[in-house]
Amino acid sequence: MAATTTLRVRPETRDRINRLAQQDRVAAPELIDRLVEKEEQARLLLAMNQDFERLRDDDAGWAAFKAETAAWDTTSVDVPAEPDRT
Repeated sequence: MAATTTLRVRPETRDRINRLAQQDRVAAPELIDRLVEKEEQARLLLAMNQDFERLRDDDAGWAAFKAETAAWDTTSVDVPAEPDRT
């Protein structure tokens, strides 16, 4: 069993967590893990989008990025999948 600790939340928040966990048929700690993972992913995506926005505002940087991705695109030729022969 993984180590745990106590996290203080308002009773209303505890009840909401328990309700959502019951709906998903998971323990409350598992739901909290999922929610934290989702938040981390959302923040990473937001940061990446902000970085791309800044890069697009830099004409020289954007041109260099596009040139590099075009070069990589020529190396990643899609190969048709072999038919399943099972």
